[in-house]
Amino acid sequence: MIPQKTLSFLCSLFFLFSVICVDSVQAQPSKRNWGLRFGLNAVSINNYEVYDAGDLLANTSYTNKNGYFITGFARYNIDRFFLQPEIAWNEYRRTCSFSFPVEGANSIYPPINLDINSKNISTNFLVGYNIINDYPFLFGAFFGSSFTGTFRTNYSMETDKTLSKTGFSLNYSGILGFSINISRIYFDLRYEMCLPNADINLKNIPDFPENFKNVKIKKNESILDFSVGMMF
Repeated sequence: MIPQKTLSFLCSLFFLFSVICVDSVQAQPSKRNWGLRFGLNAVSINNYEVYDAGDLLANTSYTNKNGYFITGFARYNIDRFFLQPEIAWNEYRRTCSFSFPVEGANSIYPPINLDINSKNISTNFLVGYNIINDYPFLFGAFFGSSFTGTFRTNYSMETDKTLSKTGFSLNYSGILGFSINISRIYFDLRYEMCLPNADINLKNIPDFPENFKNVKIKKNESILDFSVGMMF
Protein backbone atom coordinates (compact mmCIF):
# COMPACT_ATOMS: atom_id res chain seq x y z
CA MET A 1 0.00 0.00 0.00
CA ILE A 2 1.35 3.42 -1.00
CA PRO A 3 1.91 5.73 2.03
CA GLN A 4 -0.44 8.70 2.19
CA LYS A 5 2.37 11.30 1.97
CA THR A 6 3.84 9.61 -1.12
CA LEU A 7 0.42 9.38 -2.73
CA SER A 8 -0.26 13.07 -2.08
CA PHE A 9 3.13 14.00 -3.59
CA LEU A 10 2.50 11.90 -6.71
CA CYS A 11 -0.97 13.38 -7.14
CA SER A 12 0.50 16.89 -6.90
CA LEU A 13 3.11 16.08 -9.56
CA PHE A 14 0.43 14.64 -11.82
CA PHE A 15 -1.71 17.76 -11.39
CA LEU A 16 1.17 20.11 -12.24
CA PHE A 17 2.17 18.00 -15.23
CA SER A 18 -1.42 17.97 -16.51
CA VAL A 19 -1.71 21.74 -16.20
CA ILE A 20 1.53 22.32 -18.10
CA CYS A 21 0.59 19.89 -20.86
CA VAL A 22 -2.85 21.40 -21.38
CA ASP A 23 -1.57 24.96 -21.51
CA SER A 24 1.39 24.19 -23.74
CA VAL A 25 -0.87 23.95 -26.78
CA GLN A 26 -1.69 27.67 -26.55
CA ALA A 27 0.44 29.92 -28.72
CA GLN A 28 -0.18 33.24 -26.97
CA PRO A 29 -0.87 34.34 -23.39
CA SER A 30 -4.23 35.83 -22.47
CA LYS A 31 -4.77 39.56 -22.49
CA ARG A 32 -5.84 39.30 -18.87
CA ASN A 33 -4.86 36.81 -16.17
CA TRP A 34 -5.49 36.33 -12.49
CA GLY A 35 -3.53 34.34 -9.96
CA LEU A 36 -2.64 33.40 -6.43
CA ARG A 37 0.84 33.24 -4.93
CA PHE A 38 2.17 32.35 -1.49
CA GLY A 39 5.61 32.16 0.03
CA LEU A 40 8.16 33.28 2.61
CA ASN A 41 9.44 36.75 3.47
CA ALA A 42 12.37 38.06 5.48
CA VAL A 43 12.55 41.49 7.11
CA SER A 44 15.93 43.22 6.80
CA ILE A 45 16.52 45.91 9.45
CA ASN A 46 18.98 48.74 8.84
CA ASN A 47 19.91 52.07 10.50
CA TYR A 48 19.12 50.43 13.83
CA GLU A 49 19.44 52.45 17.07
CA VAL A 50 17.78 52.16 20.50
CA TYR A 51 17.34 55.10 22.90
CA ASP A 52 16.28 55.30 26.53
CA ALA A 53 15.06 58.79 27.44
CA GLY A 54 17.15 60.15 24.58
CA ASP A 55 20.35 58.29 25.55
CA LEU A 56 21.75 55.87 22.99
CA LEU A 57 21.91 52.33 24.39
CA ALA A 58 24.87 50.03 23.82
CA ASN A 59 24.96 46.34 22.92
CA THR A 60 22.14 46.65 20.39
CA SER A 61 21.46 44.07 17.68
CA TYR A 62 18.64 42.57 15.65
CA THR A 63 17.70 39.21 14.15
CA ASN A 64 15.82 38.79 10.87
CA LYS A 65 13.34 35.91 10.77
CA ASN A 66 11.13 34.32 8.13
CA GLY A 67 7.46 35.20 7.87
CA TYR A 68 4.89 34.24 5.28
CA PHE A 69 2.19 35.71 3.03
CA ILE A 70 -0.56 34.98 0.53
CA THR A 71 -1.39 37.27 -2.40
CA GLY A 72 -4.13 37.49 -5.01
CA PHE A 73 -3.37 39.37 -8.21
CA ALA A 74 -4.53 40.24 -11.71
CA ARG A 75 -2.32 40.80 -14.75
CA TYR A 76 -3.13 42.89 -17.81
CA ASN A 77 -0.89 42.11 -20.79
CA ILE A 78 0.00 44.73 -23.42
CA ASP A 79 2.38 42.98 -25.84
CA ARG A 80 5.52 42.41 -23.73
CA PHE A 81 4.43 44.85 -21.00
CA PHE A 82 2.08 44.01 -18.13
CA LEU A 83 0.29 45.78 -15.29
CA GLN A 84 -0.24 43.80 -12.09
CA PRO A 85 -2.41 45.04 -9.19
CA GLU A 86 -2.29 42.88 -6.04
CA ILE A 87 -3.79 42.52 -2.58
CA ALA A 88 -1.86 40.57 0.06
CA TRP A 89 -2.00 39.33 3.65
CA ASN A 90 1.44 39.30 5.34
CA GLU A 91 3.02 38.23 8.60
CA TYR A 92 6.46 39.69 9.42
CA ARG A 93 8.76 38.51 12.23
CA ARG A 94 11.98 39.95 13.72
CA THR A 95 13.79 40.32 17.05
CA CYS A 96 15.31 43.55 18.40
CA SER A 97 17.89 43.38 21.21
CA PHE A 98 19.30 46.03 23.56
CA SER A 99 20.82 46.40 27.04
CA PHE A 100 20.39 48.93 29.82
CA PRO A 101 23.49 50.31 31.59
CA VAL A 102 23.98 49.36 35.22
CA GLU A 103 23.48 52.48 37.32
CA GLY A 104 26.69 53.59 39.02
CA ALA A 105 28.81 50.92 37.36
CA ASN A 106 30.86 50.69 34.20
CA SER A 107 28.89 47.74 32.82
CA ILE A 108 25.57 46.81 31.24
CA TYR A 109 22.80 44.32 31.95
CA PRO A 110 22.43 41.20 29.74
CA PRO A 111 20.64 41.85 26.43
CA ILE A 112 16.86 42.04 26.31
CA ASN A 113 15.33 40.31 23.28
CA LEU A 114 12.09 41.83 22.03
CA ASP A 115 10.28 39.56 19.56
CA ILE A 116 8.04 41.48 17.13
CA ASN A 117 5.38 39.75 15.03
CA SER A 118 3.18 41.98 12.86
CA LYS A 119 0.24 41.21 10.60
CA ASN A 120 -0.85 43.49 7.78
CA ILE A 121 -2.71 43.88 4.53
CA SER A 122 -1.00 45.49 1.55
CA THR A 123 -2.00 46.69 -1.90
CA ASN A 124 0.67 46.63 -4.59
CA PHE A 125 0.80 47.95 -8.14
CA LEU A 126 3.48 46.64 -10.51
CA VAL A 127 4.59 47.58 -14.01
CA GLY A 128 6.58 44.89 -15.80
CA TYR A 129 8.21 43.80 -19.04
CA ASN A 130 8.62 40.22 -20.29
CA ILE A 131 12.26 39.88 -21.33
CA ILE A 132 11.44 36.36 -22.58
CA ASN A 133 7.96 36.26 -24.10
CA ASP A 134 7.75 32.76 -25.60
CA TYR A 135 4.52 31.45 -24.09
CA PRO A 136 4.13 29.19 -22.13
CA PHE A 137 7.56 30.35 -20.91
CA LEU A 138 7.79 33.93 -19.63
CA PHE A 139 10.55 35.75 -17.78
CA GLY A 140 9.78 39.29 -16.67
CA ALA A 141 11.20 42.14 -14.61
CA PHE A 142 8.98 44.61 -12.76
CA PHE A 143 8.93 47.59 -10.43
CA GLY A 144 6.15 49.24 -8.48
CA SER A 145 4.86 50.50 -5.15
CA SER A 146 3.24 49.02 -2.07
CA PHE A 147 0.94 50.56 0.54
CA THR A 148 0.76 48.55 3.74
CA GLY A 149 -1.70 48.71 6.61
CA THR A 150 -0.58 47.00 9.84
CA PHE A 151 -3.58 45.98 11.96
CA ARG A 152 -1.97 43.92 14.74
CA THR A 153 1.52 43.61 16.24
CA ASN A 154 2.51 41.17 18.99
CA TYR A 155 5.47 41.92 21.28
CA SER A 156 7.07 39.43 23.64
CA MET A 157 10.16 39.32 25.86
CA GLU A 158 9.20 36.06 27.56
CA THR A 159 7.93 32.89 25.97
CA ASP A 160 4.81 32.88 28.16
CA LYS A 161 3.81 36.52 27.86
CA THR A 162 2.75 38.39 24.73
CA LEU A 163 1.50 41.97 24.49
CA SER A 164 -0.52 43.13 21.50
CA LYS A 165 -1.01 46.47 19.84
CA THR A 166 -4.01 46.83 17.54
CA GLY A 167 -5.10 49.69 15.32
CA PHE A 168 -4.37 50.54 11.71
CA SER A 169 -1.09 52.21 10.70
CA LEU A 170 -0.03 52.91 7.11
CA ASN A 171 3.38 52.56 5.49
CA TYR A 172 4.72 52.46 1.94
CA SER A 173 7.66 51.08 -0.04
CA GLY A 174 9.05 50.62 -3.55
CA ILE A 175 9.30 47.19 -5.20
CA LEU A 176 11.80 45.60 -7.60
CA GLY A 177 11.61 42.01 -8.76
CA PHE A 178 11.53 39.21 -11.32
CA SER A 179 8.86 36.68 -12.24
CA ILE A 180 8.93 33.38 -14.14
CA ASN A 181 5.95 31.64 -15.73
CA ILE A 182 6.03 28.00 -16.88
CA SER A 183 2.55 27.62 -18.28
CA ARG A 184 0.29 28.25 -15.30
CA ILE A 185 3.03 27.84 -12.70
CA TYR A 186 4.27 31.19 -11.38
CA PHE A 187 7.47 32.07 -9.47
CA ASP A 188 8.32 35.47 -8.05
CA LEU A 189 11.34 37.04 -6.29
CA ARG A 190 11.07 40.63 -5.10
CA TYR A 191 12.63 43.23 -2.85
CA GLU A 192 10.62 45.90 -1.03
CA MET A 193 12.84 48.88 -0.30
CA CYS A 194 13.04 50.96 2.86
CA LEU A 195 9.78 51.04 4.74
CA PRO A 196 10.43 54.46 6.34
CA ASN A 197 7.97 54.52 9.27
CA ALA A 198 9.25 51.54 11.24
CA ASP A 199 10.14 53.23 14.57
CA ILE A 200 8.70 51.81 17.81
CA ASN A 201 7.90 53.73 21.00
CA LEU A 202 7.42 51.15 23.73
CA LYS A 203 5.24 53.59 25.70
CA ASN A 204 2.59 53.20 22.96
CA ILE A 205 2.25 49.47 23.60
CA PRO A 206 -0.59 48.75 26.08
CA ASP A 207 0.46 47.19 29.42
CA PHE A 208 4.17 47.26 28.58
CA PRO A 209 6.37 47.26 31.75
CA GLU A 210 6.85 50.74 33.21
CA ASN A 211 10.67 50.60 33.16
CA PHE A 212 10.58 50.40 29.34
CA LYS A 213 8.31 53.40 28.78
CA ASN A 214 11.16 55.70 27.70
CA VAL A 215 12.64 53.24 25.19
CA LYS A 216 12.44 54.13 21.49
CA ILE A 217 13.66 51.86 18.70
CA LYS A 218 14.63 53.73 15.54
CA LYS A 219 15.03 51.66 12.39
CA ASN A 220 14.31 51.29 8.70
CA GLU A 221 13.20 48.00 7.19
CA SER A 222 13.32 46.31 3.81
CA ILE A 223 11.70 43.02 2.83
CA LEU A 224 12.84 40.17 0.58
CA ASP A 225 10.28 37.56 -0.43
CA PHE A 226 10.04 34.48 -2.62
CA SER A 227 6.77 32.98 -3.79
CA VAL A 228 5.27 30.25 -5.92
CA GLY A 229 1.73 30.16 -7.24
CA MET A 230 -0.64 29.71 -10.15
CA MET A 231 -1.66 32.17 -12.87
CA PHE A 232 -4.75 31.46 -14.98
